Amino acid sequence: MNEAYSALSDVYERLMDGEAYKAWATRVVSVIDENSPGVLGYDLACGSGYFTRALKKAGYDVIGVDSSAQMLTEAVRLCRQQSLNIEFLRQDMTCLKSFNKVDFLTVINDGVNYVAPDKLKKGFAAFYKQLKVGGILFFDFSTPYKLKNIIGDNVFCEDYDDLSYIWFNKFLGDSVQMDLSVFKKQGEFYVKKEETHLQYVHSLDFIVGSLKAVGFKSVTANAFMGGAIQKDTQRIEILAVK
Repeated sequence: MNEAYSALSDVYERLMDGEAYKAWATRVVSVIDENSPGVLGYDLACGSGYFTRALKKAGYDVIGVDSSAQMLTEAVRLCRQQSLNIEFLRQDMTCLKSFNKVDFLTVINDGVNYVAPDKLKKGFAAFYKQLKVGGILFFDFSTPYKLKNIIGDNVFCEDYDDLSYIWFNKFLGDSVQMDLSVFKKQGEFYVKKEETHLQYVHSLDFIVGSLKAVGFKSVTANAFMGGAIQKDTQRIEILAVK
């Protein structure tokens, strides 16, 4: 299996639910509007740059950061297509380091779930150092309930005229292994590409405790899109202030 997003990179945004992602981007921008002390920020684990572009269009001076070369290539292509001038950096976000401190950091759509528990506090410490005093960190993560009961040990698939994928998942207790096969039409044939993902299970208590341990003075948790957290909540948003 190849690394995560190597096969999905050039079709990732095609597989999104367009209206749902538009609402999600509006939510992200509104949180930054209401809480960021300034306009300078990083969109970490930015992937193909969907939320990076939304922040740029909203007037923010944002830089996209991701570890996947393939996703960053797609991010640059989409920015050129939309005449947006955004800088993208290939970097492990847990080792984030720059000369300029920023007003906000975002990690949208499970970026934190790709970080092993023993490395998460290191990542949060790097985020804390990169922020100005009063700066904010806004991110979301898939809950243990979702990874165990919705994703784990299940199979998902979609089929289009020129594209299909099959997504096999295995719940491992502390993580979920996700193996994807992507079939893309080229001429009269389909080309198969494979990749594997590993998402880690993080409890809310562990997330909040780790953030406070590295120095964040205020940590607020909500369900996805700002709702109330329930036992079956699948995604949680975190807003942390330095």
